[in-house]
Amino acid sequence: MRLRPELVNVVESPLVQIATAAERTPGALKLCYGESDLPTPEFICRALDEATRAGHTSYTHTSGTPELRGAIAARIHALHGVTYRPSEVMATVGASMAIFTAIRACVGTGDNAIVMAPAYPIFVNGVMICGGEPRPVPLARDGPRFRLDLDRVRDAIDAHTRMIIVNSPSNPTGWMITEDEQRALCALADRHDLMLLSDEVYERLVYEQPIAPSLARVAAGKDRVIVVNSFSKTYNMTGWRLGWAQSSEANIERMSKAAEFITSNPTAMVQQAGIAAIRDGEACVADLRAHYAARRAQVVAALAAMPGVSVPDIDGAFYAFPRIDRLTDSAAFAMQLVRDTGVALAPGAAFGADGEGHLRLCFASKTETITEALDRLSRYLAIFLA
Repeated sequence: MRLRPELVNVVESPLVQIATAAERTPGALKLCYGESDLPTPEFICRALDEATRAGHTSYTHTSGTPELRGAIAARIHALHGVTYRPSEVMATVGASMAIFTAIRACVGTGDNAIVMAPAYPIFVNGVMICGGEPRPVPLARDGPRFRLDLDRVRDAIDAHTRMIIVNSPSNPTGWMITEDEQRALCALADRHDLMLLSDEVYERLVYEQPIAPSLARVAAGKDRVIVVNSFSKTYNMTGWRLGWAQSSEANIERMSKAAEFITSNPTAMVQQAGIAAIRDGEACVADLRAHYAARRAQVVAALAAMPGVSVPDIDGAFYAFPRIDRLTDSAAFAMQLVRDTGVALAPGAAFGADGEGHLRLCFASKTETITEALDRLSRYLAIFLA
């Protein structure tokens, strides 16, 4: 029996390989994962328990309960000033499911989709699994900053392009799109009849302003824009697997059809916990932002002091993406690093060819973990670059 070629071409990510090696290494400092080592807030855990005991243990609508969809719609309006009806919101099994169903609804065999790069591999692989061609378009560098290169985006569009995918704040780069850049993407989408998929899961984890700009604010309508978000990063709920997509009602209906036969609905009691997170979680979000801001400052200062290391500015999310002099095989380097020092970092190559030469360090960890990891990394790099 032969597997479909679009699945054969999806290879195991170096991220998985490093994470597996870290799990096998006693005392490893696991800064390769995209999650905090802090626990989910107790009130959210309590809400899950109460929901289970109250009987929220059955199937729900594929797109989630009306109560959760309404709570998400209200949250969108409170944060961004744009109005979505509950029918224009789809709760999903994590943001990953929202991303995949959005791609599945728009991209098929013979199509292509543009992906801002470096990028988390779900976008490129999601397009490939759906039979399409991913077209990574690298962000440009202006000194320590990344920026959108609109000329490269325009050059990548042809008659078979169906979607432009952007993640801001970005995993892995920490780059954050501006509203002017969002308007330019909207203009391109209108001109070429394209869908915009905007992954905004780190929108609350920004450091120089209250919230990241959302494409939902600048788009003239909802038909061309699918915004994806999640509870995972904002409320330390990564393993709970709860996210959402927002778009026009017609787009949400198409995506819901795809989700119905893949995951059915998000877990019923987790949906109730999500409502509690939205209702009561603002103090926790503020605390997380303050903790991550302090860790960002710690990491940037330490990396900047290491010879041969350059650190791009970090506008949002909780990653540093330093470039290392003479690093040409980041996957091999990261594997040797975890074996020799117990420090697990994600290789830049895991985020596409445009990430090579970099490492991704997740700083959503306790202070002492970051301190020890940076000390070990500094000593190892001194030998590597000698």
